[in-house]
Amino acid sequence: MKARRPAAAALPYDYVARTRALPVNLLFLMPFLLIYQLALVFTRSPVDNAAAAWLRALFHGLGHRGSVLVTLAVAIGLALVVLVRVREAARDRGIFGGMLVEGLCYGALLGTVAGMLAARLPMERVVPLAAQTGAAGETLLELKSGVRDLGLAVGAGIFEELIFRGVLLWGLYALLRHAVGTDRISAGAVAILVSAYIFSDYHHWGFTGEPYDAHVFAFRFHAGILLGAVFLFRGLGIAACAHGFYDVLVMVG
Repeated sequence: MKARRPAAAALPYDYVARTRALPVNLLFLMPFLLIYQLALVFTRSPVDNAAAAWLRALFHGLGHRGSVLVTLAVAIGLALVVLVRVREAARDRGIFGGMLVEGLCYGALLGTVAGMLAARLPMERVVPLAAQTGAAGETLLELKSGVRDLGLAVGAGIFEELIFRGVLLWGLYALLRHAVGTDRISAGAVAILVSAYIFSDYHHWGFTGEPYDAHVFAFRFHAGILLGAVFLFRGLGIAACAHGFYDVLVMVG
């Protein structure tokens, strides 16, 4: 009589589910945020990502006491996230590497796929998704300029995804799902399209915005759709990594 083989051990975690968890995404984005801040500090650059500047202005508008309280709350929140994830460290083994690989792959494909989707509107040039405003006339050394541009590209991935996908897209999706009662597919489609439109349009806002160009607008709109889909299905961290990596590819290419 043959002995029965023991059942295969269950995986210690569900990779897809765990990579979409908010604490995991926050930890994944911390090194990219550090790169962004160090790049701007090292170069002493007056140029900042527009989305990051919005957040700074918002905190500044709260006054000194409000800014201190917000900073303290964020610091406490991040500390709690780290403490909680320390207990899960063994189960999270391999998650961050997988998220990085996913983000790099999506970022490498982003420009090509967005261009194909926008093929009906002829594309005159490939553009970075972030508005690199204020760079004209700068006399920084080549090394500092490269470090600054790297920081801006990484910062675009973090702050633009946080605002346009993490806040706007998810807020619209939650509103349609829970307040209006829309089904999941319809809510997701509407939220992706609206957030993609606003994401593309914001690059032309204000005196620092770019002159309107239909080809450029169409490219960013379709890129916003792709990033919105990545956000909904794979999470904020991977979407931000894909966005930032695409901008880095444009910068070095």
